[in-house]
Amino acid sequence: MMILNSRILDDAKFFDKPILLFFTDENCKDCDAIYSKLQELTIFSKYIGKKVDALEYIPYTIRLTRGIIPTIAILTPTLNLLAVIESKDIKFIETRLRELVDQYKRKVIKGIKLDGYIPEPMEPNPSIIYETVNRVIEGYEADSRMIEVYLTYTNVYKDYLKIKDKIKYSDDLARYLLEGKREEIKIDEKYSTNIAMLVNYGVISIQTLLDFMDTNSGEVYRSKRKESKGILLDEALTGNALVSEYERTLNEDYLNLSIKIAEYIKDNLQHEKGFRDIKEVDDITRIPYLEPISNSEASIFFSRLWNITNNETYKNLALKGLSSALGGALNNPKVIARTAIAYLKLFESIKANNYLNIIDARVTVVKNNSCQDSMLYYNGKCYSKIDEIQPTTF
Repeated sequence: MMILNSRILDDAKFFDKPILLFFTDENCKDCDAIYSKLQELTIFSKYIGKKVDALEYIPYTIRLTRGIIPTIAILTPTLNLLAVIESKDIKFIETRLRELVDQYKRKVIKGIKLDGYIPEPMEPNPSIIYETVNRVIEGYEADSRMIEVYLTYTNVYKDYLKIKDKIKYSDDLARYLLEGKREEIKIDEKYSTNIAMLVNYGVISIQTLLDFMDTNSGEVYRSKRKESKGILLDEALTGNALVSEYERTLNEDYLNLSIKIAEYIKDNLQHEKGFRDIKEVDDITRIPYLEPISNSEASIFFSRLWNITNNETYKNLALKGLSSALGGALNNPKVIARTAIAYLKLFESIKANNYLNIIDARVTVVKNNSCQDSMLYYNGKCYSKIDEIQPTTF
């Protein structure tokens, strides 16, 4: 998924030209026209220019932009950051490009070295469960993971169901979990992350998702374009979807594929303080970035594998992702909700030997939970109903 290949870098160094990366996406109606006009400018020839799909090449987007589309990132041939231009005004952009070339040639500016993002890990505690539930009932527009935590909480504390109809949701998938209206889900199915979430909740067939996966390496393609692969978020969500399919079917093929993904993450994306968003493929992706949402989803994935396989390696990896995500959460409710799910699977694990048609983040389906058929295993005891189980941490 390298966008700064050797030819671009060699040309930039040989001609001593700055590199211009124009970040766009398919939702930007004006971006193609803006880039075409830029290419017609005389000043554009003073740069090595390239258009970048911000969603397809998300590791570059998070390192070089603030997520605003369009954005122009200007780099030196040695990949120091000279400037970021957030504008659709061609005249303004042209003026800025002229100034930058002049300042660069006169060595007035040398650019700044790009920094990574490595949050200091934090120890998990059950307050993240309460924090998520409180955000939901206070009116925050909840996504599907936040709804999962809320519904789990209502399985223990039934009174919280009274406000279910008043809960605000941020997307169709969250509404589906609340209302069960599958036909109203509208989601872009070009991206593996979206397909994975639909499979995770049993909305569509697993076969659609398998087309995004390299079953030999464990790498997952970001989109149907198959230009980028191996991004942590895509890996973790696809791994979670495969685990969900295993829980529904107990088909070992899906478990084996999920383990293939887990091994890819462990071998290629692991960092001392969490998980990188992408493996090192060039000087930009070599900069470590431990993205919190991705780390929290990886933690959910590894915690589920630990429950199924009893492999302590997966538990340790889950704790690593969980601690990293908490360190970088910065009060982001979506990150905190995902860490709450991982926490519940690690510290409030309920093992079922049959698929349960409920939303409860504590539950993992396994082939043998040491209980009679249809009974639940929790904290050394077997239970006939989930209502009978009183959690120890919340």
